Amino acid sequence: MMDTQAAYVPVAVPAEITPKNPGRVQGIIGIVCAVIALLLLPPVFGAAGIIFGVIAMNKGQKTLGLIAVILSAIFLVIGLILSIYVNVILEEGGSFVLGSVLSLL
Repeated sequence: MMDTQAAYVPVAVPAEITPKNPGRVQGIIGIVCAVIALLLLPPVFGAAGIIFGVIAMNKGQKTLGLIAVILSAIFLVIGLILSIYVNVILEEGGSFVLGSVLSLL
């Protein structure tokens, strides 16, 4: 009895798949963390943005990484100042519009 089926030959898969732009994802994550640091946990997201920016710079995305580091540092400081300001307003009774809006939350 003859076997008439064709032999199955698997398609070759590359041993290593390298991204086209290494570090780009980390740079974008760094910028997103910087923006989040304005309103939510500035020390955590600001530091994360700086770390991701440095990683992006080390992987070859110098400009994107530098933008992420600078924005993270600036937004970290602004976020801290904003959170202190809002906290003081809320403790004083919320007479300011922003304080009264945030007190409803």
